[in-house]
Amino acid sequence: VAYQTAYLKANYPAIYMSAVLSADSGDVEKIGEHIHECKRMGLDVLPPSINESFSQFTVVNPARPGSAGGEPPNPYKIRFGLTTIKNFGAGISGAITAERKKGGKFESLSDFLHRVTDRNLNRKSLESLIKAGALDVFGERGQMLANIELILGYHKENMNAPENQDSLFGLIEDTSTIPTLRMEPAEPATQQDKLTWEKDLLGLYISGHPLDAYRAKLDSMETNIEKLSDLSEIGRASC
Repeated sequence: VAYQTAYLKANYPAIYMSAVLSADSGDVEKIGEHIHECKRMGLDVLPPSINESFSQFTVVNPARPGSAGGEPPNPYKIRFGLTTIKNFGAGISGAITAERKKGGKFESLSDFLHRVTDRNLNRKSLESLIKAGALDVFGERGQMLANIELILGYHKENMNAPENQDSLFGLIEDTSTIPTLRMEPAEPATQQDKLTWEKDLLGLYISGHPLDAYRAKLDSMETNIEKLSDLSEIGRASC
């Protein structure tokens, strides 16, 4: 078993680590350790995405041979799953992935709200998707949160529309003519906001770290975190 496991990790690293992450989903400490191992192996672990994530951790953008011009292969990446988001259930996750499989990737926030009419797509689940970064492909997190009432109203209209009518804006035969959801301008979320939301909803900092602003200073100190206990002992002795 150890040999087979080592073989899979060496030859199918992204698939193997994705399976390990999914197996330990819910254990924040272990997930943090696994993500650290992914980084050591050169694997990017990305926030959840409405157009790429499934329920659990998933491999996306699999590596392909480079182009004739010598372009390097596309790297493997691992996406957080939708059910790894706090306050986001398996039911709505399944509805989203089923619709995506049926009709392809969502082209816009309007398209997403028009196609996913599951009643579990409510304020709590939408806010969780936005804050976790799953809807970043559609816009800026701060603006979407500031327009949450408008977004909910748009979705409610689609929910209440008659079956033979695509929306209350009128009969629509071509889904490409879905009315655009125009959001009001708003202040963008700060990097600290994003990190706080990710920590709360995913259990970890994904798009950065609060100490990134001090990374150059910390690196210049040439002090390994493992030696901090030794430094404290030295400090007490000097006193």
